[in-house]
Amino acid sequence: MIIRLVASSRSVEIDDPRNFRAFSVRIEGNMDSALRSELLGRVAASHDPEHAWISEKALREWPSLKSEEWWQQGLTQMIAAVRKFGWIDQARQSIRAHIEYVP
Repeated sequence: MIIRLVASSRSVEIDDPRNFRAFSVRIEGNMDSALRSELLGRVAASHDPEHAWISEKALREWPSLKSEEWWQQGLTQMIAAVRKFGWIDQARQSIRAHIEYVP
């Protein structure tokens, strides 16, 4: 799943939601730090230029996916799989994602 932050529409979208092995954030288009922080703030507990800690709650309650059993089970399995790498922040209930930038 790729969490897309789209500058032109000021939106946050999910692409390829069934691919739990490709978890990342993609920042698309030119955006200043204020807009980037605003959009990341919709889904991330915290972030820096290279990584975002994506809220598990935001993912579980994603409007178009929250009622899908495969989505909930996939998230649970993804979280269990990446825990051993230290990519889960238990205190903030968030998952580490690499950020990529696309012009």
